[in-house]
Amino acid sequence: MERSIQLFGDGKVYEMADGEAVGVVDTEGSIDKLIEALQMMPGDRFTVAASDAEAPFVQSTRAIPRQINAEGLRLVKTYEGLYLKSYQDAVGVWTIGYGCTEGIGPGMTITKQEAEDMLRRELSKFEAAVAKFVSVEINDDQYSALVAFSYNVGAYALKKSTMLRKLNGGDYAGASNEFPRWDKAGGRSLLGLSRRRRSERALFLGQSWEGFLNWRPGDETSSSTNSTSDDSRLLRLQSPYMRGDDVRALQNALVKVGIDVDVDGIFGRGSDKGVKAFQAQKGLGADGIVGANTRKALGL
Repeated sequence: MERSIQLFGDGKVYEMADGEAVGVVDTEGSIDKLIEALQMMPGDRFTVAASDAEAPFVQSTRAIPRQINAEGLRLVKTYEGLYLKSYQDAVGVWTIGYGCTEGIGPGMTITKQEAEDMLRRELSKFEAAVAKFVSVEINDDQYSALVAFSYNVGAYALKKSTMLRKLNGGDYAGASNEFPRWDKAGGRSLLGLSRRRRSERALFLGQSWEGFLNWRPGDETSSSTNSTSDDSRLLRLQSPYMRGDDVRALQNALVKVGIDVDVDGIFGRGSDKGVKAFQAQKGLGADGIVGANTRKALGL
């Protein structure tokens, strides 16, 4: 699908897909809103319509995108912290509430409810951006980790990242390993960002992320007793189903030890049942979650 962005003289920016308008944002003549619209829309080609051009009709409306899940929201709030008075962040940007920066200046104060409302409005933009940028199936934890990540570093950073390229190419493990690379502000690594990136990566992998709140360089493991290696993700039954070469490898390993499962690269109910059966045979916790212990028992 060819995607592009087109600006019209009335200040409206249209998201184009294969020559049809599928979305529109009214910038109201604001440079800041124009920049934000360009960052939040997929597509690398931007054109300005002729002055006499007729604005296109939006052919379809997009479904309301998924929302960040409870763990993702808790991660964002934990790392942003709640500030009811505006302050300047590590790179000098005026910020308030749970990391909100739009229209914020010195001396501003808000209530806790206003902070909640601002966060919800801001997150909705990144929820929509992630839904547009990602072209492969991802589960709720993966989606929420990407929303949390882009909320901190910006949607445009995600759009142009190696992380997104790897993910859309089906390399889920490779995409997860990109999170720790984004720990710099002002050209230097910050411990808080290193912790945050590892927490986001843990969420992406379906692991407990809170163990990274006190992470320090040299720490090798998270707090999860069922954590996976750097090149693995927790496999389990969830909606949408997890897919990939790692699922297929798991299914092949189950078949090899006599467990009857379909080898289709999709972690559906059959795979869940097979994993639980194997775990029961080996005296492991039969929870259907493929972590380090189950992988080791399967020789993965």
